[in-house]
Amino acid sequence: MKYKRMHSPLNKMFIATGISVASVIIIFLFRFIPSDSLWKGYRIMYVSTGCDSSRIENAMEKAGCKGVIDLASQHVPLPLRADTPEVSLASAAQDKNGYLSRRAAYFFDKEKKYQLYYIPDSEVDKAENAVLLLQKKGISAGIHTQTGYPWLIPVVCLLFAVLLDILAVNRVIFICFSVIPVFFSICEPSYSGASAVCLLLYALFLVQQVWNRKNALSFILTNITVLFFTASSLVIAIMTSLRYGLIFAAVVTGTAAVMYVLLQAGRKKNKKYSFVPVMISVADATLFKTKKAKHGLAACAVFIILLTSILLFSADFSHPSTRMQLPSARAGGIVDSFPSLDDYVVWCWKAKTAPYRSLNSFEKTETEKPKDGDTVVFPQYAENKNGITESDVSLRFDSLFRKDMLAQIDNLNFPAVEKLLKKQGKFFHAGYAVSLSGGGTMYLVLMIISFFIPLFFFTNMLLDDRWSKNR
Repeated sequence: MKYKRMHSPLNKMFIATGISVASVIIIFLFRFIPSDSLWKGYRIMYVSTGCDSSRIENAMEKAGCKGVIDLASQHVPLPLRADTPEVSLASAAQDKNGYLSRRAAYFFDKEKKYQLYYIPDSEVDKAENAVLLLQKKGISAGIHTQTGYPWLIPVVCLLFAVLLDILAVNRVIFICFSVIPVFFSICEPSYSGASAVCLLLYALFLVQQVWNRKNALSFILTNITVLFFTASSLVIAIMTSLRYGLIFAAVVTGTAAVMYVLLQAGRKKNKKYSFVPVMISVADATLFKTKKAKHGLAACAVFIILLTSILLFSADFSHPSTRMQLPSARAGGIVDSFPSLDDYVVWCWKAKTAPYRSLNSFEKTETEKPKDGDTVVFPQYAENKNGITESDVSLRFDSLFRKDMLAQIDNLNFPAVEKLLKKQGKFFHAGYAVSLSGGGTMYLVLMIISFFIPLFFFTNMLLDDRWSKNR
């Protein structure tokens, strides 16, 4: 029993350390880092699925937009005549799990609210004119807004953390506190999310003010200022998006675990000494009203205003924000609903060999993927001066077949989605990427709310000072 009690704090330290490490791993694994574009060489235009396709085509035609890859333009991707047995059988075998059916996923967002059109980079200006024509007719449409990595967001959060550390009494402690929130701002760069990070950093600054003082822990857990700033940061993160809020909750949990580890490490260190100095002043709210605390509070408001100014200069407020999950070659994941170029090559093999395979084995070969070395031999007849001659044609599934099938994509006489896939390179896998097309009005509102929180407390401090002087 004594053994368990003696090791209980140590076990708790290991658990807390594990929680803090897990929070960092969660932040990294579920990071969302915007890229310059979703697709190399193409931009996505989205139109409400309820819109008549003829109206979209008319808008595209009036704007002079060409080379658009859309669902209506997709055909059997074989450079053969329509009356050949390969094309005929492939057209008849569009089952629900087949390649031709699955590639339709590229033309809708995840919620199926918008139909997607892939616009060549050279035609984007014309596509924007087509969007304007559709919007004038009351049709919900737009083009995905390209935004590079917003490096100013983590820089602002880092600078605010550095400033607070300069003002801090326990600087090493505050550095330890601020690591996870700043890391979060790097992995999840969002303007309103950054304002939530600023609020949390100020709450952590207040915590280090009373660190190592008597009754510090109970005071931190019950002080309304610390709790309000922490809760406000979490609410702002949740209002940014549910996903963002859940990851931010991991930030708060991980930071709390870091606090516990530091607290236990300090207690363990003190046990080595026969005499440990104790601060005269206990943890008290008056420590939150020092000049450094006021400067930190004012800085919190200033840095949120700075983030807001950056948003105002960089965001497009011409139309409402639309949060979508769009297909992307840069999503970094493998999603079964999106067929890849490997799936295309497998489909080509089945389509080219289907007329010449045994009907007894047809169902089995349709469900199984071909293996390297699989061969199909069939006779071919040709008419010449000697009459009709027969010759054997052999198809072999190997690297040469793959190369030939990828090369034939360039010979397709329609804007095939395979051309889009080939443009991305051989080893990409499509997935859904979260996109915020349009303005950022929601972000702006959340940041204004965030700004008023430190402003309210700062004004309250000034009024308290004046009231104290007039007594």
